[in-house]
Amino acid sequence: MFALLSDPEFLRARFEATGALEYEVVECDPTPEGGYRIVTTRTVQADIPSFAKKFFKPNTAMTQTEDWDAESGGTRAGTWRVEPKGVPVSVTTTGTTRVEAVGGGSVHYIDATIKVSVPLVGGKLERFVFDQAKKTMDLEHEFGRRWLKEHA
Repeated sequence: MFALLSDPEFLRARFEATGALEYEVVECDPTPEGGYRIVTTRTVQADIPSFAKKFFKPNTAMTQTEDWDAESGGTRAGTWRVEPKGVPVSVTTTGTTRVEAVGGGSVHYIDATIKVSVPLVGGKLERFVFDQAKKTMDLEHEFGRRWLKEHA
């Protein structure tokens, strides 16, 4: 599974399939410690609810950085963060990720923390960011399943 998640061809195809307007795999390389670093940029489009229009644009550029540890016992773990560009508020989206060999396959775990620092509407904005991220992750998951079937 990790070979798929660190394949630049797969990453570009996933961005295309999930509707990214622009995208680039900036870095996708092993680290000297045996880990792996993946940095991508993409511009996505979203339907912005009225309460969020002063904080978010319909098209948002973002950079995603994933720092993976070396594989150990069939498991590879890491951290990730997404940094939106041109957003006038502090939006922090970070988390952990883990790919674990299970039986004849693997499981990919993703945990996230989303924080938007805006008085009064911060919680509503966090929910909006969560909903957008969940929608994208669901599309990515379905695309990954199709990719594996077609490229197996």
